Amino acid sequence: MSNASVRHGIGFMEVCCKVIFFIILLIVFLIIGICEQVYFYRKILSAFRFFCGNLSNRIIYFLTVGLFILTFLPAYFAFAYWFIIELHIAFFLLLGDLAAAIAKKVGEKNSICYPKWLKIVYKTGAAAFLLTFIIACYGKFNMYRIVRTDYDISINKPLSHEYTVALVADLHYGISLDSQQLQAVADSIEEASPDFVILCGDIVDESTTPDGINEAFSILGGIDSKLGVYYVYGNHDKSRYRSSDNSTDKLLINAINDNRINLLEDHAVLLNDEMIFAGRKDKMERTEGGMSINQILADADKTKVIVVADHQPNDYEALRNAGCDLVVSGHTHGGQIFPFGFFGELFNANDMTYGYKKQGNLNEIVTSGIAGWGFDMRTERHSEYVIIHIKGKGE
Repeated sequence: MSNASVRHGIGFMEVCCKVIFFIILLIVFLIIGICEQVYFYRKILSAFRFFCGNLSNRIIYFLTVGLFILTFLPAYFAFAYWFIIELHIAFFLLLGDLAAAIAKKVGEKNSICYPKWLKIVYKTGAAAFLLTFIIACYGKFNMYRIVRTDYDISINKPLSHEYTVALVADLHYGISLDSQQLQAVADSIEEASPDFVILCGDIVDESTTPDGINEAFSILGGIDSKLGVYYVYGNHDKSRYRSSDNSTDKLLINAINDNRINLLEDHAVLLNDEMIFAGRKDKMERTEGGMSINQILADADKTKVIVVADHQPNDYEALRNAGCDLVVSGHTHGGQIFPFGFFGELFNANDMTYGYKKQGNLNEIVTSGIAGWGFDMRTERHSEYVIIHIKGKGE
């Protein structure tokens, strides 16, 4: 069997496995969703019985069903705030039930009588709603609190000077930042005097307006750097999750070209005759046809420093074997909403979720992103742009 046939077979099996995994995941979420709605219904019913015990069962059931529909129907719009709010309320209500069960056992054993106000707090779920409100306020604040994260890395290859690289990813322009806020970030990046800037995907997405596309790339493309601004696509930039004509793609290409941004798709460039910078197609596009890192670097001088930008933090083993020195990624948002980052790491959804790691000679950096996707709330990690200081051998 030829190598091409083997690769094709592996690719087909990988797709089948992903489809099966997606179906299983969908079934699991469906079961969890049904259980969650039944749980909420019972909690509302319990509250009405506690406070309106003098009413008939028919009226109590009618009120319960009415409040349930009015309160939780919006949660089926998965990207609305209420979906996230409901998840947090459910979590804290479950904690309350657990605490109540433990308190009941302790109370019965030690003849402890709990005050009525504590029962009211429990029956109304007041603590759950208060904690959810506090977390929602923090999530809103945390999305707009953009910090600068610095990494100092050393590479065992010669460089004429220390390079400063700015990394920006996952802006999803239009979700949170406006033009003034983004310009303020761009000005801050410029103060770091970067040698070059990497836009590591998902700068725009399906919700970004045509004016927003031009605005985002005009601001980011205007960042002053010695060697220019480079861009790799993410999984959202081309609006692949929305069926539309090719007008968005054309608008995107025009915005990139008009603002003198260098687009790299499975392509490498030589910087200052001592550093090779390669940009990869997004992982989702590579499954449809893309180049391996060895193919991209086929003609590269491996004695030079090799930096790779890849939106999704995957394929790191291949990068190490190919002699790469630094890979930068985004995509994960550092989880954005707790506990998604925890589950991502638990199930190894990516090679990394956030931060810096060195394995062999490969330095790996994943940014949590400068904004977020779907809604302007972030309860896990912070919003950031990254400044990387690269020092070579003999400096």
